[in-house]
Amino acid sequence: MLFHSFEFMLLLSVAVLLYFAIPRARIYVLAGANVIFYGASGIQYLLLFMFVAWCSYYFSKVFYESKKSLYFYIPLALNIFNLLFFKYTGFVLKNINTFFNFQFVWQDSLLAKIILPVGISFYTFQLIAYLVDVKKGDIEPEKSLVNFWVFISFFGQLIAGPIMRGQQFLPQISEVRMIKWSETKFKYGMYYIFMGLTKKVIFADYLADAANRYFSSYQNFTTLDGWIAAYLFGFQIYFDFSAYSEIAVGVGHLFGLDLDLNFKTPYISQNPKEFWKRWHITLSSWIRDYIYIPLGGNKYGFMKKCIFLLIAMSLSGLWHGAAWPFVIWGIFHGLLVVGHNVYLHYFSEFREKIKGLALYQWACIFLMFHLTTIGWIFFRAGSLSTAIFIIKRMLNPTYLIIGSMQIKYLFVIFVLYLIHIVEYYVRANEILIARFIQDRIPVPIRAFGYVSLIVILTLMTQSEQNTFIYFQF
Repeated sequence: MLFHSFEFMLLLSVAVLLYFAIPRARIYVLAGANVIFYGASGIQYLLLFMFVAWCSYYFSKVFYESKKSLYFYIPLALNIFNLLFFKYTGFVLKNINTFFNFQFVWQDSLLAKIILPVGISFYTFQLIAYLVDVKKGDIEPEKSLVNFWVFISFFGQLIAGPIMRGQQFLPQISEVRMIKWSETKFKYGMYYIFMGLTKKVIFADYLADAANRYFSSYQNFTTLDGWIAAYLFGFQIYFDFSAYSEIAVGVGHLFGLDLDLNFKTPYISQNPKEFWKRWHITLSSWIRDYIYIPLGGNKYGFMKKCIFLLIAMSLSGLWHGAAWPFVIWGIFHGLLVVGHNVYLHYFSEFREKIKGLALYQWACIFLMFHLTTIGWIFFRAGSLSTAIFIIKRMLNPTYLIIGSMQIKYLFVIFVLYLIHIVEYYVRANEILIARFIQDRIPVPIRAFGYVSLIVILTLMTQSEQNTFIYFQF
């Protein structure tokens, strides 16, 4: 069920009306909406999800009472196996066939039957975080099964995040009966929903068509074609993924719930560390807290810190997709993070002298943006050979040809980057801008603007709808 579909808008509208009309039944309204939303993807996957969630709920309580590690590892293993089986079985079997020239008799029939349940990577990470937090004593296990189900399956963020933690979300869910209608919350929710829909149907879907056309003819790429294709996909995936996350935040606000913002204009980052504090923020913090720090973090010296960072980022790449290009993408970003740490470790005095210079800052932004853009080739190309071919063309000046089509798309990309910068300043001044609109722009003009936006978005969603990129993860 896509966020920009009529079915979702109907479900959301009915759920919000019932939620505020019947305060005592709020938790059940949310629980039922979650069942309907996820059940639309297939009853069998809903039942699987409910079973895994119930096991995590039940065994976390048993572990908390008994302190026996077995009751922690049972649901942990179940969650990991569930993710590995559906997402990585094909990857493992194909690599066994490739490297050892061996194929199981039942391999093809099994792979034909495995379909990746939507949102499995996200709900698995959320369940693992919950189990680990209970084990560490950071939270107590949730006593109410209904509350736990709403926490793990909230339909606003279930399919593609943000990945919510028990410390943040469970207290809000336990107090839903006490939430009062807030006009400010409602307006803020609609603001995020409209922002997300605009990003999706106006920007991301248009860029998807352009990027697909480019990548379909990669054999004929010139140097600029390779860069343009990478730029287009880089903005496509940003608009697409941040759109989903912002709609999720908006949906949360409609119910009086606060969800984490997952993106903060990442393409203005000056270094890899800052990029991962702006891009897919809840995944980055999850990787830090549940992989990097348990591996050892920075406790065992600089060299081991770099190794742990590389391992963590490589696993992040594998989480994104069961294919070697995603692994290489993760390793690539791991090397960027390690390289930045090496720079800070050995050249800290030089950096302190120049970090305040505007020219240095813009040079860092330019470099980081283009390194990120190269990385997107691995994410989008589909195979390592294709990615390597495209990157070679991008870095080979002998294929540099400038035509009218390249100039047109370079101008489009320049405008997209300006929009990205404007978004940064809008986010930094949201309250002031809202007050200005409220105080200075007459109600009829505001109403006309809102209606116009609704009409445009409605018309654009009548055509073929593109699913969100991260639904496949």
